[in-house]
Amino acid sequence: MLKIIKGLLVLFVMVCLLLPLYGAKPEVKKEVVLKEKATPVPTETVPPPVIKEGTVPQQPQQAEISYSSPGMQSFAIKGEAFLIPAADIRVGKTIKYIVQLSWQGKLGEIEVDEPDSPLLNNLKLIKVVPSNKISPETNRAITEFTYHLKGMEKGKAYIGMIDARYRLKDGSGQGSFRLKEMRLEILQPKHNWGRILITGAIIVGGIAVAGFLGFAVYKLLQRRPAPVPEESEATNPYERIQGELASMRLFLVEGEIRDFYSKLTKLSKGFIAVTEGEEMTRLTTDELLHVLQEKNYNPEIRDKIFAILELCDRVKFAGYIPSQSENEQVLKEFDQLMRGSIRKKT
Repeated sequence: MLKIIKGLLVLFVMVCLLLPLYGAKPEVKKEVVLKEKATPVPTETVPPPVIKEGTVPQQPQQAEISYSSPGMQSFAIKGEAFLIPAADIRVGKTIKYIVQLSWQGKLGEIEVDEPDSPLLNNLKLIKVVPSNKISPETNRAITEFTYHLKGMEKGKAYIGMIDARYRLKDGSGQGSFRLKEMRLEILQPKHNWGRILITGAIIVGGIAVAGFLGFAVYKLLQRRPAPVPEESEATNPYERIQGELASMRLFLVEGEIRDFYSKLTKLSKGFIAVTEGEEMTRLTTDELLHVLQEKNYNPEIRDKIFAILELCDRVKFAGYIPSQSENEQVLKEFDQLMRGSIRKKT
């Protein structure tokens, strides 16, 4: 079992060490050969921006607009689509493909039909959220459709062409707009070291707990039950009852009065059962007294046992709460009764 636990821990450590190398690309060194120019001409050049692989932002894509009435030109209708984020799109992350139709005017002057969902490749459509707003920068009215997408695998991805129609609310004109397809690159997801460490800690903790529990169960199964000593005929049954009586003071210390008197009832009837038979333990207090009277049982012992059982019944069934002195007294009387019986037995 210990060897299995050690093996699992070693395997987990190896996975954590190799995980950062997954998806890493080898660094390719390029040799740069410098050639001397015969006649160098000083020119002012602007260095191109340094753009890392996969971070080239997608520019907003302009839509082709058509309309049926020349009077609609006054609205300066414009359509476009763009991505958020526009760059660094990675596997498993949600992106937004936003399709907008805007015009110079008020909200509600133009009604826009929701486009059909575009053809998608290596992307999963999660939901489409339509909205209307006024641009605070241009003061143009905007109808917007936000496509929530998720990258599936590393590599090329594709968003198909979108066609939609619109119309003036007063019915004086209508038109349509078309957005061409968009292609993008899906990158390998970045490692979330915080999540990896937390997951690793949970796994290690789970393995440790499982190993501990397995080891504990193994030990319990291996442990042999202690041999039970055979009861000798010479053993005094009163001594066994007195042994149980010695532990009953713990009930009083912990304030478990009802449990104390329930146990005392059991021991009192067991005391009678030693000489009169096991069926005595199943009788009520009144039934037991009647049987003992018929059998001419020792009157002195009978009355003491009856007084003890009567007090037990009052505590258990009538809600009587005895004082501390009563508890000590009844315990003392029963102990004396037992000691007398033990002396007679021996």
